[in-house]
Amino acid sequence: MDSGIFNDDYGVRAQDMKWFLGGQEEPGRKERVKLELPPEISVQSIPDDKTLNSMLENGEIDALVSARSPSCLGNGSGKIRRLFPNYKEVEIDYYKRSKIFPIMHILVIRKDVYERHPWVARSLYKAFCEAKDRALQTMHISNAHACTLPWLSWEREQLREIFGADWWPYGIEANRHVLETLIRYMGDQGLLKNR
Repeated sequence: MDSGIFNDDYGVRAQDMKWFLGGQEEPGRKERVKLELPPEISVQSIPDDKTLNSMLENGEIDALVSARSPSCLGNGSGKIRRLFPNYKEVEIDYYKRSKIFPIMHILVIRKDVYERHPWVARSLYKAFCEAKDRALQTMHISNAHACTLPWLSWEREQLREIFGADWWPYGIEANRHVLETLIRYMGDQGLLKNR
């Protein structure tokens, strides 16, 4: 979603950049799925003996888009900084404008399993909903903290104020606008042949 957001909010398109694929912290990582992108989008694999983290720190690449912070960000060298130092405020503003909080994971079932056992889909959905409800209940009601962050209760209150009681909604309907935006971004970037 990141490059779609860059396009929508800042006018920077996927084809305006050169993209590099490889391991962020471990060399030799290969893509599991072959990418078939339009020719105007430049993508290349990095050498097997390099990492995106080391290339960023050495100035071989200008930026990194990742779900995790690269180790060079916190190593004290001062060479690397966030594009948006106030990233939390930027992300909250984006959510307030778009009502999109990027989806973290998706659960899928093989078609042959579903065809043999159609009850599996509903059972898995119910189990994940119950697990999430239990976790949220423990977080919101219990005084016992799962981690030792000093302002965890303040953070919890802030999340509820911004997102409401459920910031990770499950199901198609609750996420339809997020999925439709993701599909639009993927279509615009040539990642989908058919929307």
